[in-house]
Amino acid sequence: MRFLGLDLAWKNGNPSGAVLLSGGRLPLRVDETLSDVRCHADALAWIARQVRGHRSAVGIDAPLLGLGRGGRRPCDDLVSSTFGRFQAATWSPSQVPALRRFTRALLHAYGHAAFTPDARPRRGHPVVREVYPNALQVLLFDLERPGGTIVPYKRRRFASRRDWVTRGLRPFVARCIKVLGGRYVLPVGAPWRALVAERPRVSMGTTRLKAIEDRWDGLLCALAVALEHHRPDVMRLYPERRWARGAILAPALGAPGRRPARGRGRPVVRASRRSEGLAPHRGHPRGDPRVSSRPEPRAGRLLGRKRGAPRPR
Repeated sequence: MRFLGLDLAWKNGNPSGAVLLSGGRLPLRVDETLSDVRCHADALAWIARQVRGHRSAVGIDAPLLGLGRGGRRPCDDLVSSTFGRFQAATWSPSQVPALRRFTRALLHAYGHAAFTPDARPRRGHPVVREVYPNALQVLLFDLERPGGTIVPYKRRRFASRRDWVTRGLRPFVARCIKVLGGRYVLPVGAPWRALVAERPRVSMGTTRLKAIEDRWDGLLCALAVALEHHRPDVMRLYPERRWARGAILAPALGAPGRRPARGRGRPVVRASRRSEGLAPHRGHPRGDPRVSSRPEPRAGRLLGRKRGAPRPR
């Protein structure tokens, strides 16, 4: 079984990161890591080459379905309301035409069946998932507890390159190496050794640092679809209904065998009935009164992002 992870550049022509994992059970083998997938056409060709003749699943860090309506999708708001307390709210999806063309190419190659909640991998017919790596940190790093927050590692979250490296990317990579190696991936082989050997340094240029970020993003995307396959109780789609309008694979909070969060009340995900395609909350004309009725934030802005903060790529 193969698991592909792709940190897709939202702008066609910018490099993307890609990782290939394989194995019949955890921990998995790291077979390939790339940071120089030059364009969307190359990314599609890489996927086609790796899934040909194999049972496989593909995790992609980019908005895929539901982009035609513009603005935020129900899945974006649902993931933000669920994982916001871990500082893992989603960015609003880009509306660049290149992303819609990329999704259309995936649909043409593998069909809508690849995206359905009950999709199963067949030889040459992969399962395809949109993945949000920041939310996956909650599961991988055992953050489902009071005060647990992710390590922010994306360049756009920091005002300077020094802060990005010292407060974000470097501690994120160190935590990944410590937690993932041996438990989720085998800490052997040339691709793994090359991945962990390149540690972020302030003296590195932005392009090189971004390549490191993209490879680790790709690894998390591959792990997300691997966990959905090998441990389906710990992952779920947000939402599980009306997935054609957009669905994001992320951890299932409070899943069996997971440490429950205490002192936080009921999970916010249960309040988002409209995002799940359910009937409005009983007795309230606009649905569940606990769900905010404020207008959606402008596209390209993170929920709650302060004025003047850096925009996403």
